[in-house]
Amino acid sequence: MWLENECKLCLVHSRTSDLVKLGGTARLSRLLAYLSKAVEKNSRSEAFAESFKFVASLLESEDPYSDYKKQLAEIGGQVAAIVERRLEESGWDLRTALRIAAAANIIDSNVLGYRPRKLELAIWDEPAIEERVELPETLYYVLDNEGEAQIDYVVMEALRRNGIRPVPVARSEPYEIDVVADPAKGIVATPGNISPIRWLGDKFILAKGIANAEAYLEWGAGRPALLLFRAKCDVLARRLGVEKNASVIIKGDSLRRMLQHY
Repeated sequence: MWLENECKLCLVHSRTSDLVKLGGTARLSRLLAYLSKAVEKNSRSEAFAESFKFVASLLESEDPYSDYKKQLAEIGGQVAAIVERRLEESGWDLRTALRIAAAANIIDSNVLGYRPRKLELAIWDEPAIEERVELPETLYYVLDNEGEAQIDYVVMEALRRNGIRPVPVARSEPYEIDVVADPAKGIVATPGNISPIRWLGDKFILAKGIANAEAYLEWGAGRPALLLFRAKCDVLARRLGVEKNASVIIKGDSLRRMLQHY
């Protein structure tokens, strides 16, 4: 499901930027031929996931952003230490933790027209939309990129201290700068490199990032969820009625209603 044709332009921009940024400019014509068909897919999530695999194959690398993800993890770890101190001072206040989790969705590889800010400054932004729900005793915590995930691990500690058991979930194969599941770290792996939202159906979902939020629109009907992300593109900002790059904490059914009935 594509919200608008502008989303297809974002796909072309994202994947061509990936290829050029990662040193594959000579293969650009092959990628453009592939993308001319990818934009005709019915599923936005499938188009983005499969096209990233194609970029990786052109670069002959299973995880072309692996080095960059290591840098993001280091930066995220430094900021996570600051977040941990703040949450300790607040008595592990859950509202504060969720606000930080949403605001930390500041890093992205190639969203069309998006300009990120420094993570250590962005994490204190208050959300433009902040919906509250009573969280269950156990929930899935769907991770996004490697940098902000370091902060999510601290947020999950806040959940635990408030009597909630988070089960971290991530893709089993590389996708952009996102976390790849490591069962040794207790992260549940879902099939392939598509959003884990596609495969989760028996627990409450707390999901990070716009890719997971948009996947919820495709496969999340009827599943209770709280989605934390920034409205990084013009389409999301316009449909949600917020400033571009504003952080958002929104229930799954509210997101479906606001985006699909625009």
